[in-house]
Amino acid sequence: MYKTRHAWFFLTPTLLLLFTFSLLPAIMAFFLSFTTYNIFQPTQWVGVDNYIAAFKDPNFWNAMTNTFYYWILVTPALIIFPIFVAILVNQALIGIKIYRLVFYFPVLVSVVVTAFLWQWMFQSDGIFNYILSLFGLDPVKWLISKNMVMPSLAIVTIWQGLGYYMLFYLAGLQSVSQDLYEAAELDGAGFFRKHFSITLPLLRPIIFFVAVMSTMSAFKEFTLMLTMTEGGPLKASTTVVYMVFEKAFVNLEMGYASAISFILFAVILILSIINRSLIEKED
Repeated sequence: MYKTRHAWFFLTPTLLLLFTFSLLPAIMAFFLSFTTYNIFQPTQWVGVDNYIAAFKDPNFWNAMTNTFYYWILVTPALIIFPIFVAILVNQALIGIKIYRLVFYFPVLVSVVVTAFLWQWMFQSDGIFNYILSLFGLDPVKWLISKNMVMPSLAIVTIWQGLGYYMLFYLAGLQSVSQDLYEAAELDGAGFFRKHFSITLPLLRPIIFFVAVMSTMSAFKEFTLMLTMTEGGPLKASTTVVYMVFEKAFVNLEMGYASAISFILFAVILILSIINRSLIEKED
């Protein structure tokens, strides 16, 4: 009992902050999703009308399609590529800590700074088109083409998130006993066979964690769209979160924006449950 009281004593400040800045706003937003709240006019209860309007809104479905497209581009890459990078920087080499820092450095850069940096490189006279011109290739309309804008934004996200997820895999790799690899070598297993038969199965919980985290990050990405494309061209990079921003703070449709937010929450929850069930089925 004595230890329990002390535990709650230390947890209370964190729980109060969590309730004040996370749980309470979520509850209020859920309530507002059933109203016509717009700051300046009296709030009216409309029931599920906002949700029905969202499902009938072609702009919402366009934003949802863009969000899923962005997720498909980003999440598989952020699950697979960091594994190879983690294996690379887990080697016993001279100066390996420097290599780890190089891969992790993009994580330390502000998303806004990253957005402006890549926006400059994606310009028609930017460094990427300059490199293409050296090979006699035509310039690419990276951020002003409906077909290229999402892949361009995905490249930025993968570049910045690679080192972040690498750390999780690296921590998992360092907990794997070297005796397993030595035994595999004695059985004649090569480099790829060792990692396919030993590393990947043991990293499965971390892979699930990275899959969930990268999915949540992809579905709530907003800063890149705001600073690099403003949802364009022709709403080709308007994601659900960017649409929430427009509806809430540009059009002042707070109730409608809240409804869209909870639809997005439901989608992320369903994807997480599916991902978890697949992992448990394999186990």
